[in-house]
Amino acid sequence: MRFLRSHTEMKYTRTCIVLGIAFLLSSSLQAVQAPVLSYVVEQAGNAEIYCADTTGNIVRRIKTDAPNMSSLSWSPNGRFVAYQSNHEGTPNIYVMDIQNKNSRRLTNHEGRSLRPAWSPNGKWIAFVSDRAGEYLDVYRMDTDGSNVRRLTNRDHNWEPDWSPDSQWIAFNATQGRRTALYIMTADGKGRRQLKAGVSTSAGCTWSPNGKQIAFATGNEFKVGVNIYVIDIDGNNLRKLTRVGGMSLATHPAWSPDGEWIAYSLKKIVNVPPPGVRIPIAEFFGKCTLYIVKAKGNAGEPREIVNGLPLQPMPTWLPGTAFSVSPSTEKQITRWGKLKQGKK
Repeated sequence: MRFLRSHTEMKYTRTCIVLGIAFLLSSSLQAVQAPVLSYVVEQAGNAEIYCADTTGNIVRRIKTDAPNMSSLSWSPNGRFVAYQSNHEGTPNIYVMDIQNKNSRRLTNHEGRSLRPAWSPNGKWIAFVSDRAGEYLDVYRMDTDGSNVRRLTNRDHNWEPDWSPDSQWIAFNATQGRRTALYIMTADGKGRRQLKAGVSTSAGCTWSPNGKQIAFATGNEFKVGVNIYVIDIDGNNLRKLTRVGGMSLATHPAWSPDGEWIAYSLKKIVNVPPPGVRIPIAEFFGKCTLYIVKAKGNAGEPREIVNGLPLQPMPTWLPGTAFSVSPSTEKQITRWGKLKQGKK
């Protein structure tokens, strides 16, 4: 009987160990797959990429030697990040290797090169430039900067975003005094407005399943600029945010798991008298990054970070970017605590 009891206890112990290991592996896998949001913070003249989970906790900080970094766009494997910078004068597109922090310049033109967008298939980077004249156009190049191709050729076009299959590009375009949401093929063909009568503000983003696009629209002085979602056939327009007058929710970014849409919120804090011009940094206050459930029926938007300079553009890391398991670079903290530490 003593032998049987001992044997039974050993089997029970082994079972507990196996279940414990399975639980830890499952938890680790969930941590790796959890969506992570990135944004840029200037530290001592250089940019630092902060990576936060959906509760606002910082899971990684990536120090760089790149000044004036903005408009991040990650490669599908998370090894590289494209960005724009004007530290050499005219804004250009660069790519940084996250492992060794080395950057290389992809564009070299007198005209501005802005808003890089890495295609999900890893082959191209779309961007915006005024190199052909006074208007901004959408261009496409290989990830080494070669084979530059102009995709639009009329009016202002900006804020490109790739469909999940890399076959389509959504973008904002201005004709006359109205800005609208358009899509076109990766070759610049088949251009069409997504929904007539709906103007857009800044930024758009495809859903991971390719069936919807989120974008910003509204009137900042009346109801505010809000985030909306629409089917790619132009139907089922629905409102996700209600920021109110004197506020702008812009630059939406859809999380890889399809659950969240991140966006930047800024408020108008200083309206000058007619005929008086003031710097844009005085017109708006500091910015806050929020996330909201993409289905729009699960509570209020959640604040991720506040007190950022004008026009931060939230960007989700691809699901394969990195594990958030403990490492020398992991720093779980709150942005509020981070700022308190500087006092």
